[in-house]
Amino acid sequence: MKLRTDAARIFLTAVLIYAAFWNPWLQSSMGWNSLDTTVSLLDGGRWDSVHFELYDRMDTITFEGRVFSTQPPGLAVLMMPMYLVWRTMAGPVETVEEFRQFNRFLVLGLGVPAAALSVVQVFWLAGWLGAGRREQLWAAGLFAFGTQNFLFGTMLFKEGLVGLAVVAAVRLSIEPGGAIRRTLAGSVAGLATALVYQAGLLIPLLAVYVARRGGTRQAAGFLLGCAPFVVALGVYHTWLFERPWRTGYATTMNQWGSGYLQFKPVILLDLLAGPGGGLFLYAPFLLLALFGSILAWRDGRHAEVAVIGAFAVGLWIVAGSWLAAFGDRARFGVGLGPRMMFPAVPLLAALAAPALAQVSRRVVLLVAIPSVICGYLGAQAGLIPGADPVVYALKTWISGTGMGVLFKEALPVWLGLDTLHTVLSRPEVGASDLLRLLPTAEGARLAGNQLLLLGANLLVLGGVAWFLLRLWKKEEKRIEQ
Repeated sequence: MKLRTDAARIFLTAVLIYAAFWNPWLQSSMGWNSLDTTVSLLDGGRWDSVHFELYDRMDTITFEGRVFSTQPPGLAVLMMPMYLVWRTMAGPVETVEEFRQFNRFLVLGLGVPAAALSVVQVFWLAGWLGAGRREQLWAAGLFAFGTQNFLFGTMLFKEGLVGLAVVAAVRLSIEPGGAIRRTLAGSVAGLATALVYQAGLLIPLLAVYVARRGGTRQAAGFLLGCAPFVVALGVYHTWLFERPWRTGYATTMNQWGSGYLQFKPVILLDLLAGPGGGLFLYAPFLLLALFGSILAWRDGRHAEVAVIGAFAVGLWIVAGSWLAAFGDRARFGVGLGPRMMFPAVPLLAALAAPALAQVSRRVVLLVAIPSVICGYLGAQAGLIPGADPVVYALKTWISGTGMGVLFKEALPVWLGLDTLHTVLSRPEVGASDLLRLLPTAEGARLAGNQLLLLGANLLVLGGVAWFLLRLWKKEEKRIEQ
C-alpha cells in the first residue's frame, strides 16, 4: 500500500509541475511531420504528409511524388486515438493554428502523463535495484526535474514517450510474472523501437535476460510480443526504402551527411561531458549510476546491471556514430542534455539510487543541485535553437525573469500584452535598445506587464507548492500511523 501511495503522489507531483511549465508552442519539425502523418491518414486515408508546406518539408522525403516523414512511425500511430477525440470535439485540423491547438491538447493529454509515469517507473526500478524508500524518492525526483524529462514533460517529443516505454519494458521483464507479462514486456520494447529506432538495442538484451531467468517459454512470449512491431517496421521500411532495415534516417544521412556512420572520439566525449549535449554535464547525479552499479552487482543484480550498462553504452556508440556522420551539421539535442541518449536516462537514474544512501549529503547536494538547475533552465527555455544551449537558456531566463514558456511567451501573445521579454525576443531589438527604452513611459509599461505575468506565474507555482506540501505531509502522517 505504501508503494502505491508513493507512486500516486509522485505521479501527481510531476503532472502538476510539468503542467505549470506547459509549453504550448509547436516548434519542432519532427513534431510537425508526425502530426501531419496522423492527420493525413485519418482525414484522407493516406500515410504521407499532406501539409508539408506548413513546415518547409523538414524531416521528410519524396517517394513516387508523395511526401513522407523520415521519423519512426510510432509517434504518429500513438497520436491517432487522440486525434479522433480532438476531431470529435473541435473538428478536423488543416491550418497552422489548428495544428498548434491540436499539439497543445497532445502535450497535456499525452506528453505530460507519459513523462510523469516515467518518474513512477524509475521509483519502482530503483527499489528493485536495492535502494531504500528515501533513495527511491530522491532518484525519482532527480529524474523528474534534474534531467531532460522536465523538458519532455512540458512538450511533446518522441523521446519523452520512449523513456516511459524503455523503463516499462525493463520493469515488465524483471518483475515476477509469467509468459503473459513477458509478452507485454516484448510489446512495450517493440513500441519503444517504433518510437526511436536505437531503442531496439534493448530487444536482444531483454530477450537474453528473460531466457536466462524465465526459460524458453517466457523468452518465446517476449519475442512474440516484439514480433508485430518488428514485422510492421520491416514492411514499412521495405515499402518506402526498399530494405526492411533501411530507415528514413539513412536517407537523411545520404542527403546531409557523409552517407555512412563514423567514429569520432570527440563527439563521443561531448555526449558525456561536452556543452553540446553532455549527459553528465547537465545531469551530474547520473555519475552515481557508476557507483550504484557496483552496489547493485554486489546485491546480486548482475543481469540487471549488465542489461542497463550494455544498453547505455550501445546508445552512446550509436548516437556518437550517427552525429559524426554529419560533421559540422551535427546537432546534439533540443535542450540541455543528449536527446539521442535519453532512452537510457531513466535506467541510469534508477541505477544511481542505491549510491545515494552510501555517499554523504554533501556529495548528494553537489550533484543534485546542478542537475535540478539545468533541468529547470532547459524547461523554462523550451526548444533551444543554435549551437550554444547554455547561453540561450541563460539569456531567456534573464529576459523572462525566470518564467516558463507559458507565462513569458504564450500568455503575452494570447492576451495581446507586450513585455520586456517579448520585445527583446524580436530579432531587430538588441539589449542596448531595451536599455534605452527602460527609462521611458513605454519601458515602464513593458516592465509593468512583465511584473503582472510574473506575479501570475508565482501565484500558480505557489498554489501548486501549497497543495503538494499538504499532500505529502498528510500521506506521511498516514503512513506513520
